[in-house]
Amino acid sequence: MNINKLIPGIGGGGQPRGTDKVSNSDPVKAQGSSGNDSEVKISQQSKSIRQIEAAVAKLPEIDDAAVERIKGALANNEYKIDYERLAGKMIQYDGMLN
Repeated sequence: MNINKLIPGIGGGGQPRGTDKVSNSDPVKAQGSSGNDSEVKISQQSKSIRQIEAAVAKLPEIDDAAVERIKGALANNEYKIDYERLAGKMIQYDGMLN
């Protein structure tokens, strides 16, 4: 199961996103159709989102066998949650957004 197919713009699912490459330098100069130079500024939040998207794109495919094993453990009330690890990952993710 490839979860990226479920997310628009990643892995070919949903509506495609623009494929134009935008430099991370701020501001970016672009040549307009009228010949005038125009300036495009990319917000820091947009840059952060691009970094997160790049990191997500590098993640491996979903292991269907592992998903089924976890589903079975949940159904049998055998799945143990490491709450400290979970909290750490949540804090790490929040740090990536800010």
